[in-house]
Amino acid sequence: MAKTRVKAKRGALRRAAPKRAPLKRAAKNSATNRGRKRRAPSTSKPRKTITLRSKRGVSSSSKRGVSSSKSTLASAALAVGRVIGRTVAVVAERAPWGNGPVNAIELLERDHRRLEDLLKKGEETTPRAVKGRSELLDTITNELKAHELIEEKVLYPALKSHPEAKEIVLEGYQEHHVADVLVAELKQMDPADERWGAKFKVLKESLEHHIGEEEKKMFPTGRSVLSRAELEELGARMEAMKADALRRS
Repeated sequence: MAKTRVKAKRGALRRAAPKRAPLKRAAKNSATNRGRKRRAPSTSKPRKTITLRSKRGVSSSSKRGVSSSKSTLASAALAVGRVIGRTVAVVAERAPWGNGPVNAIELLERDHRRLEDLLKKGEETTPRAVKGRSELLDTITNELKAHELIEEKVLYPALKSHPEAKEIVLEGYQEHHVADVLVAELKQMDPADERWGAKFKVLKESLEHHIGEEEKKMFPTGRSVLSRAELEELGARMEAMKADALRRS
């Protein structure tokens, strides 16, 4: 009877053993699920990395685009600067103050602008500006003498040989004489004298008339009867003569 009971218990245990297998499988399945849940975050990391890489790629390409644009703008600015530089060089060479040959008429026109400025300043002075009037008159005297010298010694003789310019040249000599007389009279007057301003105004009007006659009649005639090479040769002589006269004054 005891043996029979032992066998019965063993049989019961054997029959009960298969029932434990599903529990082990369930445990395995739950462990697997827990493993999957734990690994889930690791699967999302590559996606974030890919996203960051793509952003970096866009950023670098945009930087390359900006760099390329800056380079293009710099090249364009350099090209424009070269063009402007060449233009300025050409203008400076042709201007009467440039390094190129000096045109006689352009040199005289520059003198005219200088005299006009000085005359305007003198007209604006008052009897109280005794020292200022004296110094200004000295400057005008030196500038005017040098200007008259180069006209009478160089340009006037070159133009007088042409019949169409002879009359205006003769008038130029006389207008120079009138200006010299007025300057000499101003030199003898007291700058504080009430008549000084009136006489200076007459000098100003006389010189302005002379300048207008030369620039409207004489200079156009000179350009028509003298070649540019001749005017440049005369200009070189006049420039040297004027510089020497101003040094001596």
